[in-house]
Amino acid sequence: MSAPSGTGRAGASSRTWTAVAGAAAVVLVTLGAILAMGSGGRDRPLDPTSHDRLGTSALVALLDEMGADVTVADRPPGDAVGGPDVVLLLTDLLGDDARRALDGWVEGGGRLVVTDPGSSYVPEVVAWFESVDDLAPPRSLAGRCEIAALAGLDLAGIEPRNGGALFAPRPGDAPCVDDGTGGAYIVATDRGEGTVVALGGSGLVVNAALAEGENAPVATALLAPRAGTDVLVVAPGGPVGGGGRERSLGDLIPAGVQRAIAQLAVAFALYALWRARRLGRPVPEPQPVAVAGSDLVAAVGTLLDRTRTPAHAGELLRADLRRFLADRLGVPATAPPEVLVAVAAERTGVDEARLRWALGAAPVTDDAGLAELAATIDRIREEVLTHV
Repeated sequence: MSAPSGTGRAGASSRTWTAVAGAAAVVLVTLGAILAMGSGGRDRPLDPTSHDRLGTSALVALLDEMGADVTVADRPPGDAVGGPDVVLLLTDLLGDDARRALDGWVEGGGRLVVTDPGSSYVPEVVAWFESVDDLAPPRSLAGRCEIAALAGLDLAGIEPRNGGALFAPRPGDAPCVDDGTGGAYIVATDRGEGTVVALGGSGLVVNAALAEGENAPVATALLAPRAGTDVLVVAPGGPVGGGGRERSLGDLIPAGVQRAIAQLAVAFALYALWRARRLGRPVPEPQPVAVAGSDLVAAVGTLLDRTRTPAHAGELLRADLRRFLADRLGVPATAPPEVLVAVAAERTGVDEARLRWALGAAPVTDDAGLAELAATIDRIREEVLTHV
């Protein structure tokens, strides 16, 4: 049955715009997630879990292959006893408490490798360079080195990515890879029982540069000179007061897969939006039509003609009535006739005696009795359809 034109159009329009607004919200939220995931993978420089060009996951894998026991944490060790052998501080964002703890660990005999030229652990910076080519003769990085751990390496072959800084060694420091004018790219400084090794930048250890020149041998010699070295990598940007950094399930899913899932979500939202459209006015729907009494009588005649047994035909008519009542009244099809009689009489007002006779087990012995049963059943159907 079609709705009135004004109400139908208003309701359809409201539902359509609601569906459009919901799908548009899903699309916008999902696109935002795609952009966040797309930028999140590239905005993690020096992250030991990042496989991007400026991440340091390749360094962690290299140290692991060299037999080192590598741990990634968001804070430095607080005690030299039982702590790591080497700590790699990629970016110095330490607070006062963490710095005091790290000072105690170094002075107790630890080796700290720092790749942040702005850290308080490194000597004074005397020069900056964009690339090694900027230091071309008469200023070039030479292989002269006073650090024993780097002996035997071709240090002139290091290729820092994105340049770096040159430090001014202090008296007692061990400089390495200098430019001939007093500036050195690597400087080792004794502090208490331990050592601080300053690198002029992280361009030596990022994923994009680790395989170039002598970068990998130099990094390995400083961080894991022998198998079994316990190395702690302090992840940049983490809370310095917390515990070790744990990788979440999202970290294990590649960024490309995450973006693909988000794109599928957008496609689904667009498909739902397309399917939710309703064009034109409401369409009238066909309504169920009750079988006319004449049709029922004709059907009974045909049934009688086929079976030649009024009793069997009557049982079929009663079984059909039971199914009809059970369906219309919401009663289980296996309910006994007494239940159907009680429910039908209460909800529709049909006479109980007539219902009990129509649903009873009294046999139909002749054509007249079959016709009376058919007519009674037809009246019961009409009254039930009227009230239910």
